[in-house]
Amino acid sequence: MTNQERNMLRKSEFPDMARDALPIIENLIINRNKHDMAMDLIAEFVFRERRDEPRGAQFSKQTPQPRLTSIEEFQLVLVLCEFFSRPGPDATRNAVFLSLFGGSNARTSVLNKLISTAVSGSIAPLLCAAGTWMQQLGCTSPASLELAQCIVRDFVIFSKNSSEQLKSLPLVAPRFAANLMTAVTDLYLNGTAKSQLNPPPDLLLDVITDWVSENPSLCLASQQQLALPTGAIAMPVITPLAGLIRWCVLSLLVTDNQELYSKLHLAVLQSLLEATPPVTIPPTLQPINAQHLMLIVNTIQAEMECLTQRGQSLEEENLQSCLERFAQAVQVGLTSRCVFGNITQLMFRLEALPGKNKLLQIVINANKIS
Repeated sequence: MTNQERNMLRKSEFPDMARDALPIIENLIINRNKHDMAMDLIAEFVFRERRDEPRGAQFSKQTPQPRLTSIEEFQLVLVLCEFFSRPGPDATRNAVFLSLFGGSNARTSVLNKLISTAVSGSIAPLLCAAGTWMQQLGCTSPASLELAQCIVRDFVIFSKNSSEQLKSLPLVAPRFAANLMTAVTDLYLNGTAKSQLNPPPDLLLDVITDWVSENPSLCLASQQQLALPTGAIAMPVITPLAGLIRWCVLSLLVTDNQELYSKLHLAVLQSLLEATPPVTIPPTLQPINAQHLMLIVNTIQAEMECLTQRGQSLEEENLQSCLERFAQAVQVGLTSRCVFGNITQLMFRLEALPGKNKLLQIVINANKIS
């Protein structure tokens, strides 16, 4: 890009400068040896980030300060919606999205507004790019969790009824829906003490239960091959299955209202049955890491110890139901070859749980290596 072209962009008003810069940025990203220049253009013309320029030369490496007003953020969201709605290769679209939002906390405000708008408008190409972004950064990374909180806030907490757009999200962008589930399950019923176990809002639970019940294979959507630029490395996949199992199991420790959780539990078991991978698949591509199941053991164990300290019975009905539900999920997961990792250690941890449960003991005995 010539200095003359850059100066022409600088003379444009916002958001026109962003609209004009994006195709140029896209071409630079495709031409991989121009990536640094593309990042400079993104900072200057898309997000208008203020950077000190010592001696009028190169941008410094210090953290940029956002310059966009709320109105300009809204204008930029519209420009980005238009840009990402254009036809084109998925790999290029994903590369541009990752370049725009890959590593700057200062841009999360725009990102959250953008994806919330995309959900409202069912903008499939943009949501697909966001799904790839979540997967590459990690579905439980701070940025992905913040985006998940934004979606929950906009479409669940501030809404009396779930929107049709949210309900239809798996049809519009299955990878994004699956990765959103992975992030959301990390936000609720996740902790080592009962006091930390905050259940999800009923409306959110209802939506996710419907998603999984109507499409059991949705939980595996994140395992589909990513469209990435040549040479890019796909990050390891985390499916929502372990998180959903955790919800179903630990919910029995915090609430007696189990109608939806029971329905979700059955849907998760169906997902596991349909998730049986080919015999030739590498173990690390199986949907559930045994380590994630052991984290559920930690929470149950902590709750049992609390009951013991208070002099309460370990045979309490909800606790036994919790163990039975966990045993069912573990057994179906193992039978379907959906669990990878140290299965022996998982059985050892399950066996260490007090308050013996008959079904859980059967599962342990069936899977112990003698």
